[in-house]
Amino acid sequence: MQTIEQVSKRLSSDPNWFSKCMLGVVLSIIPIAHFLAFGYLLRIFQQGKAHRDIVLPDWNDLKGLFVDGLKFFVIFLIFACIPILLMLILVMAFPWDTFLSKVPLAPAYFLAGPLSSAALYLYLLSGDFSSCFNIQAVIGLVKKGLNGYWVITLAFLGLLLMLPFAFFIGGVVYFYLMGRIFKNLELAADKP
Repeated sequence: MQTIEQVSKRLSSDPNWFSKCMLGVVLSIIPIAHFLAFGYLLRIFQQGKAHRDIVLPDWNDLKGLFVDGLKFFVIFLIFACIPILLMLILVMAFPWDTFLSKVPLAPAYFLAGPLSSAALYLYLLSGDFSSCFNIQAVIGLVKKGLNGYWVITLAFLGLLLMLPFAFFIGGVVYFYLMGRIFKNLELAADKP
């Protein structure tokens, strides 16, 4: 399995990595244009899923990136944003506002990336959105992949607290590695 360090080194070996990522950063903070950045992350996820070395694609297929970004966003919204929102509503129902009252949010934040990545992976296997809603398969992937993704998920959550640049760079590494993790699970399941 590839490590964060290996993926980061490969990422920075592209002479245009900074400008490609900065474009992703700018697009990710502009409403509607952020779908292009989501599409870019979907393509990175597909590279990980295919077990290809990470290569930052060019930004020349704007229509394709936008369509891919819409797909990614719908899955991310359902499997990451809605669970976090539901947990926020639950936390706000508590009459006290202390640090400990926010503790239930931690699992929601931690599971948002793996749940949305597992659903995205299932979607890419079939090309059918209904496969994302095979909750048993999504939870099965999340459970089986825990040893592979807990470190990168914690690292990504740490980056989320920083600037959009860190978010986008972290997203490139995170979604590439998540694609590889779930592909490894698929390959391991196919072995006798």
